Amino acid sequence: MIVFSKLLSDNGTVYEAMRARYKRSKDVDDSLIRFSSDLRPVVMWNITRQCNLDCRHCYLDAKDPHPDELSLNEGKELIDDLAKMEVPMLIFTGGEPLASDKFFDLAYYAQEKGVRTVISTNGTLITSEKARKLKDAGIRYVGVSLDGARKETHDNFRGIEGSFEKALNGIKNAKKTGIRTGVRLTLHQKNWREVPELLDLALKHDIDRFCIYHLVPTGRGQKIIDMDITLKQRKQVLEFLYNKAIELRDRDIEILTTDSPMDGVYILEKMKQEGVDQERINEIKELLQLSGGCSIGAKVANIDHLGNINPCHFAPHKKIGNIRDKKLSEIWNENPNQILCNLRQKEEKLEGKCGECNYKQLCGGCRQKAWHKNGSFFSEDPECLYDPKQKQLKKLTKPKQE
Repeated sequence: MIVFSKLLSDNGTVYEAMRARYKRSKDVDDSLIRFSSDLRPVVMWNITRQCNLDCRHCYLDAKDPHPDELSLNEGKELIDDLAKMEVPMLIFTGGEPLASDKFFDLAYYAQEKGVRTVISTNGTLITSEKARKLKDAGIRYVGVSLDGARKETHDNFRGIEGSFEKALNGIKNAKKTGIRTGVRLTLHQKNWREVPELLDLALKHDIDRFCIYHLVPTGRGQKIIDMDITLKQRKQVLEFLYNKAIELRDRDIEILTTDSPMDGVYILEKMKQEGVDQERINEIKELLQLSGGCSIGAKVANIDHLGNINPCHFAPHKKIGNIRDKKLSEIWNENPNQILCNLRQKEEKLEGKCGECNYKQLCGGCRQKAWHKNGSFFSEDPECLYDPKQKQLKKLTKPKQE
C-alpha cells in the first residue's frame, strides 16, 4: 500500500507517520498502521465464498457459499485468537461479506473483543438499515469497489446491470452514518482512462479514500491478464496520482495504490526529477522502508472461507496451515514454517532485477506477480517501471492514441 497523499503531504504529517514506528500497531491511528515497526499482521478474512455479483477479476472466484465454510463458532474462536494476538486490523471480505448471514454476528463479536474492523464490499447490499448496523457494530471503514466512473463500464465488469448505482447508494448510506468510506478501482484496459473521472466522483461525494488496485493474476484475474495495462499506461496513471496528491494536499481525501510497492520507488524518482530537497526525499525513503514494501507473509495475512491461512490474499496457492488444525497465532508467530521464514527474509533471496535493485529494502516488487510470471516468489516483478542498472525510471514514450 503506497499512500501518495501521506507521502506527498506537509512535513508535519510525515513526522506524525515517522513517530508511529515506535508504537505497537494496535495503538496507532488506522491510517498509520503501515508505518509501525510491529509485525503483527493485518488480517483479511474471506468469511464466505458467496457473492451476488460475477466480477471478471475476482481473486477468490466467488459464487455460491461453500458447504464447508467456517461456522459461526469457529469464526468466534478465530476472533478470540486475533484479539489475543493484538492484530492491528481485521478486514471482513468475501465473496461478498454482507451476503453472509454470519457477518453481523461476527462483527459484533469482534467489537466486543476489542478488534478493529473494516469491510471490503461491493456496496450493493448496504441499505440505510445495514449502514446503521455497520456503524453500531464498530465497523471503522467501508471500502467499495467501483470498476469505473461510468455505470456501463462498472456493470459490464461486475456482470450485473444496475450494480453501479447500488454501489454508489451503498457508499452514500454508509457516509450518512459517519463511517469513513472509500472507492477502489482495479486497473485494466477498459477503465484506466476513467481514473480522473472517478477521482472527481469521489471528491463530489466527499469520499474519504481513493484507492487504485493493480491487476494481480489470481483467481479469475489469471483469465484476463491480457487486459492488464501497459507500463506506459501505468506510468501515466501514477503521474496523475502524484500530481493530484500534491494538488489536493489540503483536501480531506487519501489517495493510494496497492498491489504495487514499486509505486513508492516511482514517487522517490519523481521527486528527484523535480529537484525536491534531498532531506525530504530521505524522509520519504525512510517511511517507505518502515512500510516494508510487499507485505506478504509479514504485515498481512489471509484466511479464506475454509480456514486456510495464506501469506497474502493474492497467494491462495501457498497454504501455510488451517485454523481448524492450529491457531493462526501458533502458525504465524510461535512456529512459522519455511515459507513464512523465507518471505520475511525476501530481500536476501530476491533474484533478477529485484535482487540487484538499490530499492529492494523498501519495495521488493509484488511477489505474486513474480510467482505468476516465473513460478517463484523471489524472481523479479515483471511490471516494474524502474531500471536498477541505470538507476532511474524506464524511459517510456506515450503511444499517439493515448
